[in-house]
Amino acid sequence: MLELQGIDQRWGEARALDSVSLAVEPGEILGVTGPSGAGKSTLCRIVAGVQTPSRGEVCIDGERVTQVPPERRRVAIMFESYALYPHLSVFDNVAFPLRAPGAPPLSRRIVGELVREQLRFVELEHLEHRRPSELSGGQRQRVALSRALVQDARVFVLDEPISHLDAKLRHTLRGAMRRRLMRGSAPIIWTAPDATEVLAIADRVAVLVEGRIRQVGAPAEIHRRPAHLDVARLVGDPPLNLLEGELAARDGGLLFLHPALTLPLPDALRWRLGAERATARVVLGLRPAELRVGPSAASVPARVWVWEPLGRYGILSLRLGDDLVRLKVERGRSFQPGEAVTLDLGGAAPLLFDATHGGAL
Repeated sequence: MLELQGIDQRWGEARALDSVSLAVEPGEILGVTGPSGAGKSTLCRIVAGVQTPSRGEVCIDGERVTQVPPERRRVAIMFESYALYPHLSVFDNVAFPLRAPGAPPLSRRIVGELVREQLRFVELEHLEHRRPSELSGGQRQRVALSRALVQDARVFVLDEPISHLDAKLRHTLRGAMRRRLMRGSAPIIWTAPDATEVLAIADRVAVLVEGRIRQVGAPAEIHRRPAHLDVARLVGDPPLNLLEGELAARDGGLLFLHPALTLPLPDALRWRLGAERATARVVLGLRPAELRVGPSAASVPARVWVWEPLGRYGILSLRLGDDLVRLKVERGRSFQPGEAVTLDLGGAAPLLFDATHGGAL
């Protein structure tokens, strides 16, 4: 088991990580997502031991390892920057941790079998004699990934392991790696700025923004019930539509007021909020998959901003007052910029967030 207890990382007055506490169970994949600069790579380096936190403890299987050097932690890390040895071949880069001082003694034949099996997994077996300078960026990323996965580690830390691969290979490896990693008993941290990737591969997801954990939960919980505006802006393809407005109590009901629409809110939401929030400034969240184009009792006028056909469906961006609203539309229709349409909100289950602090209401 991997535990991070109150991890802080400061650079002078700047704080890269702020009281980060996480636990990863044996065999569990914890996905960590967040925008660039959120602290994901810093977190990975602290777990691996190549960086010492300003405060807090790292524990592996109940042992405090914060001051233990990286070569004694048995943490396999894949760096975002790859960190390959330029003078070594692909084969020798992957074999390096198996031959390093302190590694369990293995015969030359066993090392060769382990390395070549790993290179076949990432489709690089035909390039084992090349050096990093002779590889593309995606190929170098797969070499770095192989060097991490070939190890018999207590913890695996994979910092953006497939982000630079082409879409087809990324999707193939994503599923294959989940199957492979689930066979082992080591805790795994997998980071990526793409929340969709993390939701697809992880058992649990931690959303990290500006060095702070905004939410930790199962992928379905993160997707359906974001706990903060920062989470809502990251999760989903496309992400949640966010409209700032006010709440108003009228005729025993609760309304969301926006310059371009007035939306009655469900009674259950009104009772949960209570009377003290009946006139609050809020942000309304609408899921793109729950919106439709067409007239209904709950439709509002809008104009097409851009239409992005993607095959089976397309992403339609509509101008609603000063805001943009995105929704998925199945193929069979086409839209022109400036075209007048009606946006059907009848099937939407709205989410509300505090406009000041960002927390879900």
